[in-house]
Amino acid sequence: MPTCKRMTEMATDRAEGHLGLLDRLAFDRHLARCDGCGAFVRQLEATRQALSRLPEPEISSGLNQALLAGFDAWVEARPAAPAPRAAWRFSPWPPLGAAAALVALLAFARHRSAAPDDWLVASALAAVALLLAVLAGRFAVGVALAAVAAAVAAALAGGTAGALDAATGAECLALELGAAAAAGGVAWLGARRGASGAVRRVVAGGAVAGALAADAALQITCRAREALPHALAFHAGGVLLVALAAAALVAVRAADART
Repeated sequence: MPTCKRMTEMATDRAEGHLGLLDRLAFDRHLARCDGCGAFVRQLEATRQALSRLPEPEISSGLNQALLAGFDAWVEARPAAPAPRAAWRFSPWPPLGAAAALVALLAFARHRSAAPDDWLVASALAAVALLLAVLAGRFAVGVALAAVAAAVAAALAGGTAGALDAATGAECLALELGAAAAAGGVAWLGARRGASGAVRRVVAGGAVAGALAADAALQITCRAREALPHALAFHAGGVLLVALAAAALVAVRAADART
C-alpha cells in the first residue's frame, strides 16, 4: 500500500487517468482508509474543476512579439557553449610505434647487459611506456608527469656515483629523441584523418611513450647506465624534453580552441 507522501505524488495521475490498474487499486484502497488523504484528494479535485472553468488566458500580439524579441536577444547575448570533447577511442598505433622503437633499439645494440636487475628495471619501464601508449588519446599533463617520474625512478634505482660522459650522453639523448619522433610519426599515420585536437593528443602520447621505451632499452644497452648523473641528465632528461614538447603541442591546440 502506498504511503501518504506517495499518495500526494500519485493524486494528479489518478485524477487524469494515468495510473495503471495495480497502482489505481492500491491508491483507492489507501484512500478508503485514510481521512487525511481523502481530504487532500477532494481539495485537489475541487481546485482542478475550478481551474477548468476559467477562460483561456489571452496574450496580445504586441506582448507576444515583445516576449519573442526578448527571447531572441537573450539567445544572442548568452555565451556559446563549449564544443563537446570527442569520445576517446583506443588507437593501436602509439603502442605499435613504442614497441617497434624498443625492439629496434634492442635488436641493433652492440652491447646488452646480462644483469637481472637491469632487465627488471627495463621491463618495468617498457610496461609503463606501453601503458602510456595505450592512453595516448587521453594525453594530458598527468601522462607527461608519469613518464618523467618513471624515468627518474629508473635512474635512481639503477644509478650509482659516476661521471658524465658527454659523447655517450649525446648518443643516448639522440636515441630517445629519435624513438620519440618515430613513435609519434607512427601514431600520426594511424590518426591523421581524425579531428586535429585528437590527432595532437595521440601524437603527443605516442612520442612520450616512444621516448620512455627508448629509456627502457638504454637500461640494458647503455655503457654508462650505472652512472647516476648520466642516467638523470641524458636518460631521464631526454624523456623530460619530449614530455615538455608534447605538452606544448597539446597546449597550443587548447589555446587555439579557446580563441
